[in-house]
Amino acid sequence: MSRLDARDGERIDRNSPISFTFHGKHMQGFAGDTIGSALYASGQRVFSRSFKYHRPRGLVCCSGHCANCQMTVDGIPSVRVCTTPLREGTAVKGQNYIGSLQHDLMQATDKFAGPFTPPGFYYKTFIRPRKLWPLYEKFLRGAAGLGPLDPNGSRQERVDVENRHTDVAVIGGGQAGLEAAIAAAQAGNSVVVIDEGYDVGGALLADRDGIGTAAELRRAAVEAGVEILAPAIAIGLFEQGMVPVAYGNLLIKFRAHRVIVASGIVEQPLVFPGNDLIGVMLPDAVRRLVNGFSIKPAERAVVLTVDDRGLQAAADLEAAGVEIAKIVDFRDESPSIEAQGKGGKVAQVAIGGIHVRADLLVMSGSPQPNYKLLAQAGARVAYDESRGVFVPTDLPANVEAVGAVTGDVGEPAVPSPILDHRGDKCFVCFCEDQTTKDLKYAIAEGFDSIELSKRYTTVTMGPCQGRLCHTNSIRVYAKTTGLDENTIGTTTSRPPYTPISMGLLAGPPQEPKKRTSLHHRHKDMGGTMMWTGAWRRPHSYGPDAGAEAQHVHRALGLIDVSTLGKILVTGPDAGAFLDRVYPNRFSDLKVGRTRYGVLTGDAGRIMDDGVVARVDENTFYVSATSTGADGVYQWFTWWNAVWFMDVKFANMTGALAAVNVAGPNAREAMQRVSDDDFSSEGFGYLDAKHVTVAGVPTLALRIGFVGELGYELHFPGSLAEHVWDAIFEKAADLDPKPFGLEPQRILRLEKGHVIVSQDTDSESNLHEAAMPWLVKNDKEFEWVGKWATQQVADRGLKWMLVGFESPTGAIPVEGGQVVIDGVSSGRVTSVRRSAELGKVIGLAIVPNELAVDGGRFDVQVNGKPTPMTVHLGAFYDPAGEKVKS
Repeated sequence: MSRLDARDGERIDRNSPISFTFHGKHMQGFAGDTIGSALYASGQRVFSRSFKYHRPRGLVCCSGHCANCQMTVDGIPSVRVCTTPLREGTAVKGQNYIGSLQHDLMQATDKFAGPFTPPGFYYKTFIRPRKLWPLYEKFLRGAAGLGPLDPNGSRQERVDVENRHTDVAVIGGGQAGLEAAIAAAQAGNSVVVIDEGYDVGGALLADRDGIGTAAELRRAAVEAGVEILAPAIAIGLFEQGMVPVAYGNLLIKFRAHRVIVASGIVEQPLVFPGNDLIGVMLPDAVRRLVNGFSIKPAERAVVLTVDDRGLQAAADLEAAGVEIAKIVDFRDESPSIEAQGKGGKVAQVAIGGIHVRADLLVMSGSPQPNYKLLAQAGARVAYDESRGVFVPTDLPANVEAVGAVTGDVGEPAVPSPILDHRGDKCFVCFCEDQTTKDLKYAIAEGFDSIELSKRYTTVTMGPCQGRLCHTNSIRVYAKTTGLDENTIGTTTSRPPYTPISMGLLAGPPQEPKKRTSLHHRHKDMGGTMMWTGAWRRPHSYGPDAGAEAQHVHRALGLIDVSTLGKILVTGPDAGAFLDRVYPNRFSDLKVGRTRYGVLTGDAGRIMDDGVVARVDENTFYVSATSTGADGVYQWFTWWNAVWFMDVKFANMTGALAAVNVAGPNAREAMQRVSDDDFSSEGFGYLDAKHVTVAGVPTLALRIGFVGELGYELHFPGSLAEHVWDAIFEKAADLDPKPFGLEPQRILRLEKGHVIVSQDTDSESNLHEAAMPWLVKNDKEFEWVGKWATQQVADRGLKWMLVGFESPTGAIPVEGGQVVIDGVSSGRVTSVRRSAELGKVIGLAIVPNELAVDGGRFDVQVNGKPTPMTVHLGAFYDPAGEKVKS
C-alpha cells in the first residue's frame, strides 16, 4: 500500500516532508498528516494492544472516537494518533505490551486464559485467601492500564485557563453547526464554534462536488464574525450554559446564553465473529485515508453495510484502485458473516459459508446520533424504533440540537447491526475486550440492568466512553432478554466526554505564594521559610526552635503576624451585627478595648477565631486566622445580605502589616520607638490604642498569645520594614531577636491556647473545645449556631479538649490515637517539648469523663500504649501575671 497520486482536496502538503521516529526507527510523513495516517502510509498496521486479551488493534474510525490507536507520543501515554497532527521530530512508541508491539507476550491471555476470565472473575478469584491480596494487587496493578507514566517526569508544557462569555456556543463544526453559527452571528450574537475534528465543514468526507461547499461555509462563518476553535474538545455541558473547552494547552471555560449542539453522529460497528481484526474499519475511516491523506488503504476489500455509507466508502475505495471483492448490503440479503485472520489481520471473510479473500473489511452498522453531551446536560434519551437509533428529547432550557444529532441519520438500520452471536470473538466493546458472550454471561449472573452490566463487565467504561459499544451493548441486551431497547435504557457518559490530560484540568503549573511585607527581612535574618496555607512564613531562625521560644521568655522577641486576617466592621449596626455572628457579646465592648471571639457555623461548629477591638462607637477591628481571612469576610458579607443591617466591611489583610513585640523587655522597647504611654497604667492588658511607632500611625493591641507581656502592632504594610528595623535598632541593647512560627506554637501551647483547625476539626463545638464561657445565650436575639450549640449542651458532652503532660517524656505524634482499654477514644491535636518547662506537653481530645486534673489515658507511641496525664489550664504562668505585668 502506498500514497496515491495527488488529489483535489487532499489534506497533505507533499512539498513539506516531516521526519519522525517510531520505536527509534526514522520515518517520514507530510505536513497535514496525522501521526496515524503517516504510520499507515508507511505500512504500519498494528497500532495498539487491547486491554484485557492483548489482541492486536489497528485503525478503525480515524476520527478519535475509539481507543484502537492509542500510543505514547513524546513520552505522553494514550494519545489518539489518528487525530494528532504530525510534527517534526515526534517520537512515537506503542504501549501495553511485553516484548514488542508486533509480538506481545501478554497475548497468551487471549489464547489460553479466555475461558478463565469471564466478567467479574477478579471479584471471585482474588477474594481468598485474604493474606495473598497484596500479591494479587501488585500483579493486577502491573497488568492494568494502557500506558505508563514516567514516575520521575515533570510537567513539560505550560497550560493556561481562561474564563469567557459568549452569546452562542456551537458544539460541532459540520454543515449543520456552521449554518446555525452563521444564522446566530447574522442576528447580532457573539458566536464560537467548538469542533473536535480537524476537518471543519466535513471537507475530508465530502464528495468532490461538496469540497467547495465545505470551504464556502467556513469562509462565510468567519466573514460573519464566528470564532472557530478546531481541534477543540467540549469536555462537558453543564448548568447555566457552562461549556469547558480543551483547546491545545488552553482550558477555556465558556458561559453561553445559548448552546447549540451539532455533534453529528458516531458510526457503529457490526457485531460478528472476528470484527476486531486489524483491517476491519468503519466507512468514514477509509474515506478519510483516501480523500484526506491520499492513501490506498488495501488491495482487496469486502464491504458489509446496512445503509448507504458503506456504498459511499466502496465507491471511494474503487476510485483509489482498491478491488471490491464483495459488497453485502443487508437491506437485500442476510448471510452469516465471519472475518478470519492471520497474525491478527483480516485475511478472508466467510460470507454465507463462502470464503472471500480480502485484506480490508469495511463494516457500516449505521450511525448513532452523538447525543452524549446532551445527556450530560439533562436531556432524556429515547429509542426510535423506526430508525433503530437513540435520540435526545426534552432538552434543557437554552440548549438546542441541530443536524444529525437530532436523529436525522438517513435510512434506518435494517436489519439490526447485531448479526451473529455465535463464537467467542464477537466483540461489542473494543476498549475493554467485551464480547456478546461476556454480556450474556453477565445476564445469566443476574446483571440484567445495563447500569449494573456497565460496572460488572466494564462495557462502555473504556477510553471511548461507549461511542462504539454503547448502542450495540443495548442491542445485545435487548436481543438476549427479549426486551425492547427503551426498556433496557441507556447510561450517561461522564465528563470529560473525550479524554484530556490531567495537567489541563489541574491548571497552570504554578503555586500561588502570599508574602508579607517583611518576607525579605526574614530571609536576610536566616529564617527558614515554610508554607502556612498560601502564605510563606518563617518556621524558625536557627536550628533550635525551643531556645528561640525561651528567648522570648528571657528578653525580647519579634514575630511577623501580618498574615492574620484584618477586617474593618463599620456602621451604626456594627456591634449588633457582631453579636449575631459571634456567640459572645460585642455591642457592650468599650471603645479602646479588645475581646476574644470564636465564629461558629449554622451547625454550631467552630469556624475561626480572633481578637476584636473596638476602635470607636461605630467601628470594630476584627482579626481572623491566617488561612481564614477570606472566608470570614465572605461569611460576614453573606449574612448581611440576609439581614440588611446598617454595616459595611473592608478586608484590610493585604494592606496592613502586623508585628507582635513580646517578652519582659517589650515595654521598654516600645517606649524607645514611641512617645505614647506604654506603662501598665496607661496601656492596660486587653487595651487597644492608636499610637505612633517610629513615626508611623499604628493600632496597638495589648494581648498575650505567647504568654509574655506583648504588644501587637498593626500599621501600613508599605512601612513594615521601617518599623521592624527601627525596633531592632532602638532596642539593640535589649537583645531583640526574631522568632518564627514553630517557637510561637511552643509558646502558645505553654499557655494552653487553641489553634483553630489544629486543635479543632470540622465537628468541634464550643462546649467540647473547653470554651463554654464564650456562649452568651442571654442575648436578645439568635446568634449563628446558637440552636446547635445548645443541643450539644443539652445532650451531654461526649468529648473534651484537654491539656496533657507526658510523664515518661515520650513524644506522641500529632494525630496520634488516644487509646482507652484498647479502644481508639480520641486523638492528640498538638504536642511539643517545652524547654522552659522541661517537659512534653500537648492538647488532646478525650472522652469527657477524663477531663479532670490527673486523668489518665494512653497514646500510641511507636506502636505501644504510652501513659499521659491530664492537665487543665495553662502550663506556664497559669495566673497570667506575665501578660498582665
